[in-house]
Amino acid sequence: MGLRLFGCVCGQFHSPAEGLGMAGGGRVSVPVPFYVIEHPDGVAVFDCGYSTSLQAPGDPYREALRSQDLDISFEPEQTAEAHLKRLDIDPARVRFVVLSHLHFDHAGGLHQIPNARLVVQRREWEAGFDDEIAARYFLPRRYYDLGHSVMQVDGEHDLFGDGSVVCIPSYGHTPGHQSLRVRSGQGDHILVGDACYNCQVVETREFPAFSDHAQMNRSLDGLLARREPGTVMVYGHDPEQWGEAPVLPSARA
Repeated sequence: MGLRLFGCVCGQFHSPAEGLGMAGGGRVSVPVPFYVIEHPDGVAVFDCGYSTSLQAPGDPYREALRSQDLDISFEPEQTAEAHLKRLDIDPARVRFVVLSHLHFDHAGGLHQIPNARLVVQRREWEAGFDDEIAARYFLPRRYYDLGHSVMQVDGEHDLFGDGSVVCIPSYGHTPGHQSLRVRSGQGDHILVGDACYNCQVVETREFPAFSDHAQMNRSLDGLLARREPGTVMVYGHDPEQWGEAPVLPSARA
């Protein structure tokens, strides 16, 4: 079996448009994707969506979001566990969870993937345990400090040692944000993560207020420079990529 790449949407995030670098004003709803990679040497997941705790009435983190004019939509069939099972993958047998960064919509589903080894940039992991930096960048420890084995990497990292799945540092959104390049029979995909929320931001460079804008510009320029003919850039929360014709196949509910 060769490598296969799937895209899974773990609910929606609701926000004022300007907070996501989107034109038009008003409020928008954007997808929260994560990715499943079936490799001959094991299954890897890139990010893992929301925690199921957010589905509970009165969840304090969700209430805190609402107090900031933010919210989510998240149904039981959209959890990381549910997506994996529809792909006939036992969540307990996932080998790696590569985290782009430690925000709640990217690391929240870790509790559903108990035996995987986390792969995270060292500077991101260290930021997540520095109270001042974690507060500045909104890194909620409750979602990622769960006792998993952790591989802290510095810079590029070849996950399976064959060049098919490579972590690419793309710092700035958070101190140690990383993207992922996946080469397979489906083509060459760069999973950008929140180094760029959507295709509009490629042009506007409207980055989140809390981020390091100079570093984000350098990181995005670096990712764009890696494109080859046929490379598909998959952005962090782009509604245009997850509509009628999703950018990647999935196992739908």
